[in-house]
Amino acid sequence: MLFQVLLNIIVFFIKCLVWFVVVLAGIPFGILMLLHKWFPVFTQEGGFWFWSVFSILSIIGFIVLWRPIMWIVGVLQVLGAGAD
Repeated sequence: MLFQVLLNIIVFFIKCLVWFVVVLAGIPFGILMLLHKWFPVFTQEGGFWFWSVFSILSIIGFIVLWRPIMWIVGVLQVLGAGAD
């Protein structure tokens, strides 16, 4: 019984970590790769203007993609991928 409770806690933290990596790190990484592909010199310079553009695009990406991300998470949980 205690082993099952500990296992459920460990699985919960692993699921949280995976969702954090997929959602919160995936969007900025995708924007960074997009900027690097379209504007390689601007991206590699890494100055103030790069970080300004990167920050603004990341915020816009989170605002635009938040609802579709929640739909995907909901569908995966309904299909059983998020079951404990």
